[in-house]
Amino acid sequence: MNVSARTHALIIGIGNPLRSDDGLGWKVAEQLSQDDDMCCDIHMVHQLTPELAQWMAAADLTIMVDASREGELGELRVRPLSPSAQPGPIGTHYTTPEELAALTTTVYGHCPPVVVVTMTGANFCLGERLSPIISQSIPLVCAAVRQVCTCDLALIMNANVYYPHTESFNT
Repeated sequence: MNVSARTHALIIGIGNPLRSDDGLGWKVAEQLSQDDDMCCDIHMVHQLTPELAQWMAAADLTIMVDASREGELGELRVRPLSPSAQPGPIGTHYTTPEELAALTTTVYGHCPPVVVVTMTGANFCLGERLSPIISQSIPLVCAAVRQVCTCDLALIMNANVYYPHTESFNT
């Protein structure tokens, strides 16, 4: 099934714009919200919480965008959640993507496909500025999200590293 034929995609930009690279999800969401070609709902949140399950249940596809501390600096990953992922106990203040997907299924009887897009950051200290590598990579992250929105879902759900780290971003 081609995702571009979908009627309702949800993009969730996750992070804290006051903690340097942790603001990546917000910056990407802001950029995508200015794109008239994006036919989806875009939300920015500090963290994943159980209340987001309602938005997810109403979507045909959910894409979560976040900065990561794991991996090589500047590494961009597109990771589909496995429908069989086993979540841990669900917290009231913070949940993982897997826990939120499981909660959505439990409460609403279904969960759309979920894809998590992350980029490994360099600086998570207090501050509003992204590190140079992350700032320069925002167009690449936006392109990855757009591609998830327009690609055949079966292709995306079978991928793990969609855009591996590239040497061109080692500046």
